[in-house]
Amino acid sequence: MKLRHKIILGATFLVTIVSCTEKYSTLILEFKNEKKLSDNFPELYKLEIKKNGKIIKTVLPKEGLFIENPLKIDSIEKGTYEFIYSDLFGRTQIKKYKAENSDKVDTLRISPDHIDITKVKNNSIIRKLNNNQITIKYRSQGCFHKIKDSIVIKNKDGKYYLGDNGRFKTLSKDEIDKIIQFECELYTLPKDGGCTTVSIYTLFFNGKIKEIQDGNCGWNGWDNLKNDLKIKN
Repeated sequence: MKLRHKIILGATFLVTIVSCTEKYSTLILEFKNEKKLSDNFPELYKLEIKKNGKIIKTVLPKEGLFIENPLKIDSIEKGTYEFIYSDLFGRTQIKKYKAENSDKVDTLRISPDHIDITKVKNNSIIRKLNNNQITIKYRSQGCFHKIKDSIVIKNKDGKYYLGDNGRFKTLSKDEIDKIIQFECELYTLPKDGGCTTVSIYTLFFNGKIKEIQDGNCGWNGWDNLKNDLKIKN
């Protein structure tokens, strides 16, 4: 009996040691806009956390309008996590994180102004240009401003060129990707963003005209595009 009692105690002690020495991950969530000139606040007012497909926690502001930024999450057990939030246009987005039970601190950035263009990338006119061009005209009007602007994107012999005020320059691959990102973001804009400033984008291509209205105060797509392409006002 004494021997059996010692064995049980020893096993219990061993389990205690294993559980006490188990490592947990620490994660820092950072909310930061992807684009330099996005006008919205990058903070979130709600964040749902899923582990292995099940919601385990809903994070809400402790005080004020937004969740603490950055947000530190301690003692994360091993598993696959999903952080569910609303983007700049109120659409649901998901950011994934895999915890490996290490003693290091990981950082995960969430950018509310990021738009995933994967599903609409094939609709890009610019991506399919072949010895032709597209003109993009921009008009914006609000209580205190009125702006008109335009650019031309041209493809000739496999190379892309940017036309601004009658002058053309060769575009790098990175610049082409940013223009395609801009174009695809245009196609995902909600029709009504509830903003007093209204911006109109008009695309001219192969004799056809396509007009898109942006009523969102936060996207600021034209200014971000000009900043990416280093176009001076």
